[in-house]
Amino acid sequence: MGSTSILIVHPDRKTQRTVQRILGTTGYRVDIADDLDQGTRLLAHLSPVLVVVDGAMAGRALMALFDAAKGRGTTACMTLLGMQAAAQIPALLDLGAVTNLLVHPMPVLGEELTITTQKLIRGDLFGVEKYLLWGTDLHETVLVRSSQRAELVGELAERVRARGQSARVASMAMLVADELISNAVHNAPVDAAGAHYRKDLPRDRELPLDERHRVRLRWGCDARYLAIEVTDWFGSLDQNAILAALARSDVRQAGSGAGMGLALTYRSCDQLVFNLAPGKRSEIVALIDVRYPPSERSAVSSYNVFVERAAVS
Repeated sequence: MGSTSILIVHPDRKTQRTVQRILGTTGYRVDIADDLDQGTRLLAHLSPVLVVVDGAMAGRALMALFDAAKGRGTTACMTLLGMQAAAQIPALLDLGAVTNLLVHPMPVLGEELTITTQKLIRGDLFGVEKYLLWGTDLHETVLVRSSQRAELVGELAERVRARGQSARVASMAMLVADELISNAVHNAPVDAAGAHYRKDLPRDRELPLDERHRVRLRWGCDARYLAIEVTDWFGSLDQNAILAALARSDVRQAGSGAGMGLALTYRSCDQLVFNLAPGKRSEIVALIDVRYPPSERSAVSSYNVFVERAAVS
């Protein structure tokens, strides 16, 4: 294998310099290519821990680059996409290889890129704290019965409004929390054969939640983001299912169950993060940027799918 580094493949020189400065803080050397062909040639001499690519390059050549990178030991491929390129997201998702998509301009891009890169390189995935400023107060509730959902969602909206946030932010928080909690209660549980035995039960039916079925809600706001984290302890959420759900251009196409809920949640926040430990737990973090009015909110959202690496014996 060649030398270890981070590889950036992007045609815009200003973006190259910006991303290079941000990723240079990791301590890794940062190599730059202007296009996919140049990037593929560089890979013959590199073993990058991370490849960052311009999302406008979607297609077979991008897949070939990702495949070549994985052959050199790369464990993560990240895509940057312009804010006005919403139409490209389904094509990127259909590739099945883009697990990390960042779409926002600076300074938000710097925040997203730094956190995402550190999680990918270090393998330290879990915890909404990574997305909030140090010292931000976090509120935690563990659901022990399914009927708590409506109460908690209403209480969340009231507390968000009490902290000076707008009715729009409170409404988005309600939708996100309701969908994520509902998915964790009804879609996450699986039996030994992998069957989702609660997914077809009425959502208003009272269900006791024993230790295995309990769902944890945590949230906090640091005047940049309102962050909502929901965790289940089954770890049944699958990366391919996530990407398929997010690719839906119309939530009515997402079908029943978790697919529709994830599609709605993705369109109601500015960044959606999935931290997955297969067979152990699934943690979803939704970030609502409260710094900008609705007219300045991006038409597209970032997403990140992180999967816990198997322990090396």
